[in-house]
Amino acid sequence: MAHAVSSAPILRLKRSAQSGSKGMTAAYVVVYTESTVSAMAYIFAGAELDLTTMAAGDIIDIRVRKVIVAGGAWVNHDEWQYTGAQPTGHPAKHINPIPNAYGVEVSMRQTAGTLRTIDTEFYDAKRIGTN
Repeated sequence: MAHAVSSAPILRLKRSAQSGSKGMTAAYVVVYTESTVSAMAYIFAGAELDLTTMAAGDIIDIRVRKVIVAGGAWVNHDEWQYTGAQPTGHPAKHINPIPNAYGVEVSMRQTAGTLRTIDTEFYDAKRIGTN
């Protein structure tokens, strides 16, 4: 006997093509961005930023911004600052998932020390057929 099943759209989690090594600069540089004009909800599923290259005297700032209304401006969601060599047992920064419909941006800058390269992994989840 056949029966119909209705289910919600399925989200597909994938590694963003924006992942990779990012060279630091003195000004904020966008290292990940996702924005949509369709207002279709998606999830910035998170990020891992490897801070093992940091050394004494280095200062790296990480900023997450998002757009919360259609046509709105970027607003700060969270900010962190890391100073000096990171603990050997926990040198990565994890950014938690953020549900959104209009835009999420991660940017970084290095305000002191020798400019470093930071390895990054970004993940997002979108409705199947839209990514």
